[in-house]
Amino acid sequence: MFIVNADGTITRDYSNYPSTTATPDPNDHTIAVSKDVPVNQSNKTWVRIFLPRQALDSSTKTKLPLIVYVHGGGLILLSAATKIYHDLFLHWIKTTQEHWLIQYADLSSCFIMGDSGGGNVAYHAALLAAAQVDDLLPLKIRGLILLKPFFGGVKRTESELRLANQPILPPSSTDLLWQLALPIGADRDHEYCNPTARGGSKVLDQFRLLGWRVMVTGGSEDTLFDRQVDLAKMMEQKGVNVVSYFDDSGHSLLRDPIKLEALHVTIKNFILS
Repeated sequence: MFIVNADGTITRDYSNYPSTTATPDPNDHTIAVSKDVPVNQSNKTWVRIFLPRQALDSSTKTKLPLIVYVHGGGLILLSAATKIYHDLFLHWIKTTQEHWLIQYADLSSCFIMGDSGGGNVAYHAALLAAAQVDDLLPLKIRGLILLKPFFGGVKRTESELRLANQPILPPSSTDLLWQLALPIGADRDHEYCNPTARGGSKVLDQFRLLGWRVMVTGGSEDTLFDRQVDLAKMMEQKGVNVVSYFDDSGHSLLRDPIKLEALHVTIKNFILS
Protein backbone atom coordinates (compact mmCIF):
# COMPACT_ATOMS: atom_id res chain seq x y z
CA MET A 1 0.00 0.00 0.00
CA PHE A 2 2.84 2.39 0.87
CA ILE A 3 6.54 2.26 1.62
CA VAL A 4 8.15 4.21 4.47
CA ASN A 5 11.54 5.55 3.32
CA ALA A 6 14.61 6.07 5.50
CA ASP A 7 14.22 9.86 5.35
CA GLY A 8 10.68 9.65 6.70
CA THR A 9 8.94 10.23 3.38
CA ILE A 10 6.27 7.91 2.03
CA THR A 11 6.14 6.29 -1.40
CA ARG A 12 2.68 5.22 -2.49
CA ASP A 13 2.70 1.74 -4.01
CA TYR A 14 0.10 1.22 -6.72
CA SER A 15 1.42 -2.13 -7.98
CA ASN A 16 -1.58 -3.98 -6.55
CA TYR A 17 -4.06 -1.32 -7.68
CA PRO A 18 -3.99 -0.92 -11.47
CA SER A 19 -5.94 1.87 -13.12
CA THR A 20 -8.32 1.58 -16.04
CA THR A 21 -9.48 4.05 -18.65
CA ALA A 22 -13.02 5.34 -18.96
CA THR A 23 -15.32 3.71 -21.52
CA PRO A 24 -17.39 6.50 -23.11
CA ASP A 25 -18.10 4.66 -26.38
CA PRO A 26 -21.78 3.59 -26.36
CA ASN A 27 -20.86 0.76 -28.74
CA ASP A 28 -18.65 -0.92 -26.12
CA HIS A 29 -20.38 -3.93 -24.59
CA THR A 30 -20.12 -2.82 -20.95
CA ILE A 31 -22.74 -2.69 -18.21
CA ALA A 32 -22.12 1.04 -17.83
CA VAL A 33 -20.47 3.67 -19.98
CA SER A 34 -18.16 6.14 -18.29
CA LYS A 35 -16.28 9.36 -18.97
CA ASP A 36 -13.74 11.54 -17.16
CA VAL A 37 -14.64 15.21 -16.71
CA PRO A 38 -12.34 17.92 -15.25
CA VAL A 39 -13.61 19.85 -12.24
CA ASN A 40 -10.70 22.22 -11.62
CA GLN A 41 -7.99 22.01 -14.26
CA SER A 42 -5.47 24.12 -12.33
CA ASN A 43 -5.67 21.69 -9.41
CA LYS A 44 -5.89 18.68 -11.75
CA THR A 45 -9.08 17.44 -10.10
CA TRP A 46 -11.59 15.41 -12.07
CA VAL A 47 -14.53 13.04 -11.70
CA ARG A 48 -15.52 9.87 -13.50
CA ILE A 49 -19.20 9.70 -14.43
CA PHE A 50 -20.89 6.32 -14.81
CA LEU A 51 -24.15 5.84 -16.70
CA PRO A 52 -25.99 2.51 -16.93
CA ARG A 53 -26.15 1.33 -20.55
CA GLN A 54 -29.88 0.71 -20.25
CA ALA A 55 -30.37 4.45 -19.74
CA LEU A 56 -28.92 5.08 -23.22
CA ASP A 57 -31.06 2.38 -24.78
CA SER A 58 -34.26 3.25 -22.93
CA SER A 59 -37.04 5.13 -24.67
CA THR A 60 -38.39 6.42 -21.35
CA LYS A 61 -37.39 9.81 -19.99
CA THR A 62 -37.28 8.81 -16.32
CA LYS A 63 -34.16 10.23 -14.72
CA LEU A 64 -31.95 8.23 -12.37
CA PRO A 65 -30.96 8.99 -8.76
CA LEU A 66 -27.57 10.66 -8.60
CA ILE A 67 -24.90 8.98 -6.47
CA VAL A 68 -21.85 11.06 -5.58
CA TYR A 69 -19.27 8.38 -4.74
CA VAL A 70 -16.02 9.08 -2.90
CA HIS A 71 -13.41 6.34 -3.35
CA GLY A 72 -11.44 4.83 -0.49
CA GLY A 73 -7.70 4.60 0.02
CA GLY A 74 -6.93 5.72 3.55
CA LEU A 75 -7.19 9.40 2.51
CA ILE A 76 -3.84 9.27 0.69
CA LEU A 77 -4.14 6.49 -1.92
CA LEU A 78 -5.93 5.54 -5.17
CA SER A 79 -8.18 7.52 -7.52
CA ALA A 80 -11.45 7.35 -9.43
CA ALA A 81 -9.56 5.52 -12.18
CA THR A 82 -8.40 2.70 -9.89
CA LYS A 83 -9.73 -0.52 -11.41
CA ILE A 84 -11.49 -1.79 -8.27
CA TYR A 85 -13.59 1.39 -8.18
CA HIS A 86 -14.18 1.49 -11.91
CA ASP A 87 -15.51 -2.04 -11.70
CA LEU A 88 -17.52 -1.33 -8.52
CA PHE A 89 -18.99 1.09 -10.19
CA LEU A 90 -21.06 19.26 -4.87
CA HIS A 91 -21.19 22.39 -5.97
CA TRP A 92 -19.76 21.48 -9.36
CA ILE A 93 -22.72 19.14 -9.94
CA LYS A 94 -25.13 22.02 -9.38
CA THR A 95 -23.45 24.27 -11.96
CA THR A 96 -22.01 21.89 -14.56
CA GLN A 97 -23.39 21.71 -18.08
CA GLU A 98 -22.20 18.13 -18.48
CA HIS A 99 -24.69 16.45 -20.85
CA TRP A 100 -24.99 13.11 -19.04
CA LEU A 101 -25.89 14.78 -15.76
CA ILE A 102 -28.38 17.17 -17.32
CA GLN A 103 -30.14 14.52 -19.39
CA TYR A 104 -30.04 11.46 -17.15
CA ALA A 105 -29.54 12.51 -13.50
CA ASP A 106 -32.37 13.41 -11.13
CA LEU A 107 -30.75 16.21 -9.13
CA SER A 108 -33.65 16.14 -6.68
CA SER A 109 -32.64 12.62 -5.60
CA CYS A 110 -28.94 12.74 -4.69
CA PHE A 111 -27.06 10.39 -2.36
CA ILE A 112 -23.56 10.96 -1.01
CA MET A 113 -21.70 7.66 -0.78
CA GLY A 114 -18.18 6.51 0.01
CA ASP A 115 -16.16 3.58 1.26
CA SER A 116 -13.31 3.43 3.77
CA GLY A 117 -11.45 6.76 3.60
CA GLY A 118 -14.07 7.89 1.09
CA GLY A 119 -16.73 7.14 3.69
CA ASN A 120 -14.97 9.55 6.03
CA VAL A 121 -14.89 12.24 3.33
CA ALA A 122 -18.54 11.55 2.43
CA TYR A 123 -19.56 11.97 6.08
CA HIS A 124 -17.85 15.33 6.43
CA ALA A 125 -19.09 16.48 3.00
CA ALA A 126 -22.62 15.69 4.17
CA LEU A 127 -22.09 17.76 7.33
CA LEU A 128 -21.09 20.73 5.18
CA ALA A 129 -23.95 20.16 2.76
CA ALA A 130 -26.51 19.95 5.59
CA ALA A 131 -25.48 23.43 6.71
CA GLN A 132 -26.06 24.99 3.28
CA VAL A 133 -28.88 23.07 1.60
CA ASP A 134 -30.44 26.21 0.09
CA ASP A 135 -27.18 27.09 -1.65
CA LEU A 136 -27.08 23.67 -3.32
CA LEU A 137 -30.50 23.91 -5.01
CA PRO A 138 -31.65 22.45 -7.37
CA LEU A 139 -29.46 19.65 -6.01
CA LYS A 140 -31.33 17.91 -3.18
CA ILE A 141 -29.58 15.35 -1.00
CA ARG A 142 -31.79 12.51 0.24
CA GLY A 143 -29.32 10.36 2.11
CA LEU A 144 -25.82 9.27 3.02
CA ILE A 145 -24.27 5.82 2.47
CA LEU A 146 -21.10 4.99 4.43
CA LEU A 147 -19.46 1.71 3.40
CA LYS A 148 -17.07 0.56 6.14
CA PRO A 149 -16.01 4.17 6.78
CA PHE A 150 -12.50 4.93 7.99
CA PHE A 151 -12.48 6.54 11.44
CA GLY A 152 -10.13 6.28 14.41
CA GLY A 153 -9.35 7.54 17.88
CA VAL A 154 -6.65 7.73 20.54
CA LYS A 155 -8.03 4.91 22.70
CA ARG A 156 -7.96 1.47 21.10
CA THR A 157 -11.30 -0.25 20.62
CA GLU A 158 -11.99 -3.94 21.20
CA SER A 159 -11.94 -4.70 17.48
CA GLU A 160 -8.62 -2.88 17.04
CA LEU A 161 -7.05 -4.88 19.89
CA ARG A 162 -8.60 -8.18 18.78
CA LEU A 163 -7.49 -7.75 15.17
CA ALA A 164 -4.16 -6.03 15.81
CA ASN A 165 -2.36 -8.53 13.54
CA GLN A 166 -4.92 -8.28 10.75
CA PRO A 167 -3.01 -7.88 7.44
CA ILE A 168 -5.54 -5.35 6.12
CA LEU A 169 -5.52 -2.06 8.03
CA PRO A 170 -3.87 -3.09 11.31
CA PRO A 171 -3.75 -0.26 13.88
CA SER A 172 -0.08 0.36 13.08
CA SER A 173 -1.04 1.21 9.49
CA THR A 174 -4.05 3.34 10.40
CA ASP A 175 -1.94 5.30 12.90
CA LEU A 176 0.46 6.20 10.08
CA LEU A 177 -2.37 7.14 7.72
CA TRP A 178 -3.85 9.47 10.32
CA GLN A 179 -0.44 10.98 11.02
CA LEU A 180 -0.21 11.84 7.31
CA ALA A 181 -3.80 13.05 6.93
CA LEU A 182 -4.55 15.06 10.09
CA PRO A 183 -3.47 18.67 10.69
CA ILE A 184 0.00 18.98 12.20
CA GLY A 185 -0.19 18.62 15.98
CA ALA A 186 -3.66 17.01 16.00
CA ASP A 187 -4.21 13.66 17.69
CA ARG A 188 -6.58 10.89 16.61
CA ASP A 189 -9.47 12.38 18.59
CA HIS A 190 -9.60 15.26 16.10
CA GLU A 191 -13.09 15.63 14.60
CA TYR A 192 -11.87 14.51 11.17
CA CYS A 193 -10.74 11.21 12.67
CA ASN A 194 -13.08 10.58 15.61
CA PRO A 195 -16.53 12.13 15.14
CA THR A 196 -17.77 10.55 18.40
CA ALA A 197 -15.00 11.95 20.65
CA ARG A 198 -16.91 15.04 21.73
CA GLY A 199 -20.47 13.91 21.27
CA GLY A 200 -20.56 14.50 17.53
CA SER A 201 -21.16 17.56 15.41
CA LYS A 202 -24.17 19.75 16.20
CA VAL A 203 -24.83 19.76 12.46
CA LEU A 204 -25.99 16.15 12.80
CA ASP A 205 -29.30 17.55 14.07
CA GLN A 206 -29.78 18.88 10.54
CA PHE A 207 -29.75 15.32 9.17
CA ARG A 208 -32.85 14.63 11.28
CA LEU A 209 -34.55 17.92 10.44
CA LEU A 210 -33.91 17.45 6.73
CA GLY A 211 -35.22 13.90 6.81
CA TRP A 212 -31.97 12.44 5.48
CA ARG A 213 -31.52 8.72 5.91
CA VAL A 214 -28.07 7.30 6.64
CA MET A 215 -26.79 3.80 5.90
CA VAL A 216 -23.72 2.57 7.78
CA THR A 217 -22.07 -0.75 6.94
CA GLY A 218 -19.33 -2.68 8.72
CA GLY A 219 -17.84 -6.11 9.24
CA SER A 220 -16.90 -7.74 12.55
CA GLU A 221 -13.53 -8.87 11.10
CA ASP A 222 -12.59 -5.28 10.25
CA THR A 223 -10.33 -3.49 12.74
CA LEU A 224 -12.56 -0.42 12.24
CA PHE A 225 -15.78 -2.27 13.13
CA ASP A 226 -16.33 -0.76 16.59
CA ARG A 227 -15.80 2.74 15.16
CA GLN A 228 -18.54 2.12 12.60
CA VAL A 229 -20.95 0.74 15.20
CA ASP A 230 -20.29 3.70 17.50
CA LEU A 231 -20.94 6.18 14.69
CA ALA A 232 -24.27 4.56 13.88
CA LYS A 233 -25.27 4.59 17.56
CA MET A 234 -24.33 8.25 17.94
CA MET A 235 -26.48 9.26 14.98
CA GLU A 236 -29.40 7.15 16.21
CA GLN A 237 -29.18 8.90 19.60
CA LYS A 238 -29.52 12.22 17.80
CA GLY A 239 -32.71 11.02 16.12
CA VAL A 240 -31.20 10.40 12.68
CA ASN A 241 -32.88 7.68 10.62
CA VAL A 242 -30.04 5.14 10.43
CA VAL A 243 -29.99 1.83 8.59
CA SER A 244 -27.16 -0.39 9.89
CA TYR A 245 -25.83 -3.26 7.79
CA PHE A 246 -23.26 -5.26 9.73
CA ASP A 247 -21.94 -8.72 8.88
CA ASP A 248 -18.90 -10.92 9.62
CA SER A 249 -16.70 -9.62 6.80
CA GLY A 250 -13.34 -7.86 6.86
CA HIS A 251 -12.53 -4.38 5.59
CA SER A 252 -12.39 -5.15 1.86
CA LEU A 253 -15.63 -4.77 -0.07
CA LEU A 254 -14.59 -7.08 -2.90
CA ARG A 255 -13.24 -10.28 -1.35
CA ASP A 256 -16.56 -12.16 -1.17
CA PRO A 257 -18.79 -11.93 -4.29
CA ILE A 258 -21.82 -13.31 -2.42
CA LYS A 259 -21.55 -10.70 0.35
CA LEU A 260 -20.91 -7.99 -2.25
CA GLU A 261 -24.06 -8.91 -4.17
CA ALA A 262 -26.10 -8.85 -0.96
CA LEU A 263 -24.66 -5.40 -0.20
CA HIS A 264 -25.59 -4.17 -3.69
CA VAL A 265 -29.19 -5.27 -3.16
CA THR A 266 -29.30 -3.54 0.24
CA ILE A 267 -27.92 -0.28 -1.19
CA LYS A 268 -30.39 -0.39 -4.10
CA ASN A 269 -33.32 -0.92 -1.73
CA PHE A 270 -32.07 1.91 0.50
CA ILE A 271 -31.94 4.33 -2.44
CA LEU A 272 -35.27 3.30 -3.96
CA SER A 273 -37.06 3.46 -0.62
